[in-house]
Amino acid sequence: MSGLLSGRILVDYFDRVTILERDDFSSGAHGRLGRKGVPQGRHLHSLAARGSEILERYFPGLDEELAAVGCPLVDQAQDFITETSAGRLPRFRSGIMMRAVSRSLLEERLRRRLEKEPNVRLRSGSEVLGLVLAGNERVAGVRIRKAGGSPGLAEVLSADLVVDASGQGSRAPRWLEEAGYRVPGEEVVDARLGYASRWFKVPEGFSEDWEGISVLPGWPDNPRGGTLRRVEGGVWTAVLIGFGSDYPPTGDEGFLEFARSLPSPSLHRAIESAEPVSRVYGYRRTANRRRSYEKARLPEGFLVTGDASCSLNPIYGTGMTGAALSAEALDECLRERRRYAPDDLAGLGRRFHRRQAAAVASCWTLTANSDRLWAAQRIEDLNPARRLLHNLSGGVLSLAVEREDVARTLLEVKNLLKPPSALLRFGILLPAFRRAGLSLTKTHTAESKESEESTKPLRKRVLFRTRSPVTSEKRDYAPDQTVSDVNGQLGENRTSALSKEAS
Repeated sequence: MSGLLSGRILVDYFDRVTILERDDFSSGAHGRLGRKGVPQGRHLHSLAARGSEILERYFPGLDEELAAVGCPLVDQAQDFITETSAGRLPRFRSGIMMRAVSRSLLEERLRRRLEKEPNVRLRSGSEVLGLVLAGNERVAGVRIRKAGGSPGLAEVLSADLVVDASGQGSRAPRWLEEAGYRVPGEEVVDARLGYASRWFKVPEGFSEDWEGISVLPGWPDNPRGGTLRRVEGGVWTAVLIGFGSDYPPTGDEGFLEFARSLPSPSLHRAIESAEPVSRVYGYRRTANRRRSYEKARLPEGFLVTGDASCSLNPIYGTGMTGAALSAEALDECLRERRRYAPDDLAGLGRRFHRRQAAAVASCWTLTANSDRLWAAQRIEDLNPARRLLHNLSGGVLSLAVEREDVARTLLEVKNLLKPPSALLRFGILLPAFRRAGLSLTKTHTAESKESEESTKPLRKRVLFRTRSPVTSEKRDYAPDQTVSDVNGQLGENRTSALSKEAS
């Protein structure tokens, strides 16, 4: 997804944009269940309200186009049943809307738009092998071959700007190391979450007043949850999740039994008699990972964006919006560059990576902070600061069950319309703190003898780790990685290349 969005930005600044996709699109669309290069495409995807705003700005009329093919428009408070550990959130007209669309359909529509641009060329079935450097200080292009072909048949695609948007399987760290650059440090927060998805036909005559159901897990006692949502084509997508390696099964009976085990029966009741239209798909590559490209020395003309730079646990629904925010940051940087130095790309990488890091900081905070809790086994494993944060979060959630204004603020934060600090306003913080204070008092009274032990580092489980560039030897590369590059011209004799994530 980030590659398509980045490609859209480059259209406005370069004479030629070439998008390289590893998957082969010559046979047409890949259908609702996605394609090999995006295995997570078979699962439910959410586009936060902020992300929808950005997409509509760069692809005018997209929302109307999605509506025309049957994608429901839903109010995230009024049209959803949300069950939490504190109770059911109130249903009211919030005005915080979401277009419920499958990942594959959204990607297909964005790709169609880009293919119509006169300066865009999309080459599917292409694999990027590495960077081409000029004098070891500047990127001059990429080496590519037909996906699965012999390395000896590689060709060089010249470019002044290469943007790697190839997703979690990005080979940028290896390419940089091979070129003599230090690999940026990596931070990992892994809650060991897995999920399983299945698509169902919405039953004929279905007349309930909701468009979706969410049953949220509750740390630390209930690691299980699930979501059901209607998308285009009259189908539901059901997703079951389990933290701490409590993975939902991928068999027919096991899937239903896991749904039955959720603290609320609402999701299971909806799907138990519904007709499946797919098998059960599992996914477990959910760790949050970010590399500090904004702190690294990189060759000029090389950018890394999207999941290749910051990959988020998909279950929180911030990934596509993070990609949109990164594209917006790229647009801002190129607009400034065109105004002050239209023929000079020097320093673009450093400026962009810093701005991108700031743009997606809220996405990282929302996902990583929650997953750090799940990476701990018990409340006793949390230090006092994290224990306080957990209790405050519980206080806010219980307030949201009782008060529409708090529920609205939670939705605004979740949709990246407001920063997390919006929950710290006096009318929310004070009552939440009172509730947390009572909880903390009880906790310390009952566990006074263990208070010192609770602050010791965890040994059985890692909350997060930072890999140094020197010691980072292990890397995970997706066997079906998709890489795209965009090569274009900026003004006279100016080439630029973007490497795009084909997801």
